[in-house]
Amino acid sequence: MSDSAPVHAPEFPVDATWINADRPLRLHEDLRGHVVVLDFWTYCCINCLHTLPVLSRLEQEFDEQPVAVIGVHSAKFVTERDPRHIAMAVQRYHVQHPVVVDSEHDVWQSFAVKAWPTVLLVDAEGRVRDELRGEPDFVDLHGRVQALLTEAREKGIVSDRPVDLRPDPTLDEQFLAFPGKVAADDERIYVADSAHHRVIVTDHEGRVRTVVGGVRGVGNVDGRHDTAAFNDPQGMDVVDGTLYVADRGNHLLRAVDLDLMWVRTVAGTGEKGMNRGALDPSKPLEVGLRSPWDVQTVGHHLLIAMAGSHQIWLYDTESQQVGAWAGSGVENHVDGPLHEAALAQPSGLALLGQWLIVADSEVSSVRAIDLHENKVETVVGKGLFDFGDVDGAAADVLLQHPLDVAAIGETLYVADTYNHKIKAVDLRAMEVRTVFGTGDPDVMNEPGGLCAVGERLLVADTNNHRLLWADPRDGSVTPFEPVVAQ
Repeated sequence: MSDSAPVHAPEFPVDATWINADRPLRLHEDLRGHVVVLDFWTYCCINCLHTLPVLSRLEQEFDEQPVAVIGVHSAKFVTERDPRHIAMAVQRYHVQHPVVVDSEHDVWQSFAVKAWPTVLLVDAEGRVRDELRGEPDFVDLHGRVQALLTEAREKGIVSDRPVDLRPDPTLDEQFLAFPGKVAADDERIYVADSAHHRVIVTDHEGRVRTVVGGVRGVGNVDGRHDTAAFNDPQGMDVVDGTLYVADRGNHLLRAVDLDLMWVRTVAGTGEKGMNRGALDPSKPLEVGLRSPWDVQTVGHHLLIAMAGSHQIWLYDTESQQVGAWAGSGVENHVDGPLHEAALAQPSGLALLGQWLIVADSEVSSVRAIDLHENKVETVVGKGLFDFGDVDGAAADVLLQHPLDVAAIGETLYVADTYNHKIKAVDLRAMEVRTVFGTGDPDVMNEPGGLCAVGERLLVADTNNHRLLWADPRDGSVTPFEPVVAQ
């Protein structure tokens, strides 16, 4: 417990918008007699995403007890202020507790919060008793909540009335749910159907050949394609007949044998890694990974965008070793030699000649790693709080949380995710222009995945639950609709 004297918790704004609650909640009325866990988060933040499973487990542990978890969504990016986008993030990450929309940081300021994520504990008398900055440890958080609950019972002040919250409906029964990433080879297209926790394999005409995982929902199971399970799969790439999958929510690197359609784990423990470098690279199943978000083949190496540790890792498919390769692990925007440079939540990768191109999302930048010189450079972007929607000369460009990149010829294409656009970077002129999307979410809504298929782009229009063909040659955009054979 905190040694500071408890302070009376401020009340939620009366006019606040709520998600997963059928009415506005009052801290000192509806939640009186409850231990309240306030989670200050923003859905772009990987550390905030790491906190959500901890809170979900906490909710299960204290089910039907006077403990209430309340999310306070205090946005970083402009797009994150929109309640519609927050509601989609709540769906995408399977958040079951109520979330108050705090887009102007009114609640954040009233509680004097300083960083994402922050968890505050409010006791049954409505007093702030504890503050945990950063990703909470479940055992520690559980103990703190239990202590407050025991104290309240000893005082005889616990509520005997459960809070009837009536969460919002779950995802509609659509074929795709928040598709995260897409990949392709000469024969097949691979779709990370992320919120359905599966990978869909089609031919180039869209005929579904195999669905890998998803039958049991979220999980961590190796084996045959129809019994395997993933948790929020993201980036994919093919090496010698094997599809490698960044199994983001399980903190694993998975491999799918494309002949047998058999899934196996090749790196990770299934628990979130805490180290910024491998303990023993030769034992990949004993090395904890941290939210791998994309993968890119370079020869027999697989480079991994390790969003949770702000690094690029390397998995050698021949020696089966894994470890950190680029990035100091400090979340920042610093160019230079591999181990001195700083990245910030790298989420998308593409190969262009001797360059590994990185969508460095939390600094709203595109970075480039010279594979010959082993150094990190910046293509466009500036820093953690330098974001917007500005095209033109590379030095003036502002993006907003880009999640993926792809290359066709001398042009880079960027999924400028929170601007709801696809942008092109002309590497000869070093100029950027919008090529697809208008900023209207009905046209394109937080596209999170991008890959080149010949001269066209395949786009995961993530929040619209669909895939699009986008042809830079004529500007056309057409749906790509996977079809299951009858």
